[in-house]
Amino acid sequence: MSKIQYLIGVDGGGTGTRICIAGLDGKELVRAEGGPSALGQGIDKAWTNITLTIRAGFEKLGIDKPDFGACIAGFGLSGVTVKAWAQEFENKNPGFATIVVETDGFSTLLGAHDGAHGGIIAIGTGSIGEAWLADGQRLEVGGWGFPTSDEGSGAYLGLKAINLVQRVVDGRVPETDFTRKLTSVTGNTRETVFEWMATMRQGECASLSPIVVEFGETDPLARQFLLDAGREVEIIGQALRRTEPSLPLAICGGGLSQALRPYIPASFLDTTKLPQKDSCAGALILAHRALTP
Repeated sequence: MSKIQYLIGVDGGGTGTRICIAGLDGKELVRAEGGPSALGQGIDKAWTNITLTIRAGFEKLGIDKPDFGACIAGFGLSGVTVKAWAQEFENKNPGFATIVVETDGFSTLLGAHDGAHGGIIAIGTGSIGEAWLADGQRLEVGGWGFPTSDEGSGAYLGLKAINLVQRVVDGRVPETDFTRKLTSVTGNTRETVFEWMATMRQGECASLSPIVVEFGETDPLARQFLLDAGREVEIIGQALRRTEPSLPLAICGGGLSQALRPYIPASFLDTTKLPQKDSCAGALILAHRALTP
């Protein structure tokens, strides 16, 4: 077995993979991004995109042929809650000395509170609420997956948007600038909309959410979709705090989580905090803990 030289944090979701590489002190040396690695899109695809992204990170360090056997990797991945997927992923480890596999929600939590106890609501392509209580108990809220869950997320907004498109196409709702922008993506006939939906997975559905955000201030339906999403974020937070009302909560994610803030009830938003670090840094914490348990 090779001597451990590097720690790697991996944040894998439905739209992309982000990795960070650190020395044994846990301090980041480099980051890289690559294709999606949510386990629901296929274990082999996940590993392919993860390893390609890690190799790209090492190339930035001037290392063309990294020795995975000299690395401990922590993973925060979408889909880990499906135990069979998580086990298959671990079984197909391509040679890392040690891997620690957790949900992307938990890695986001670790990053948001810099390894301390607390809770998060992660909003992106999908959504999930997670809490790590002071007594060690862990809670999960939502995160049941597309298309039945992901409340408040890009995919959630996308489902509302494609349903609106259907209503416009068959005459139940009049056209507006908002719906015309949507149908410029999905098509504006039954045939083209069915064709678009035939390949609609979580990421494709979430790709409609920026249009919803764009029209949030000018179109009443877009605004209502966003208010509905904001209320769902509050409901997730209330469920996380059901046993610890003062639990520190951070709302995490990329551009959508920021765009959604004006639509989250202010009385709840004011009780939350901004994350200290991101999910990739949280995954690196997992790797560092595996080095020094």
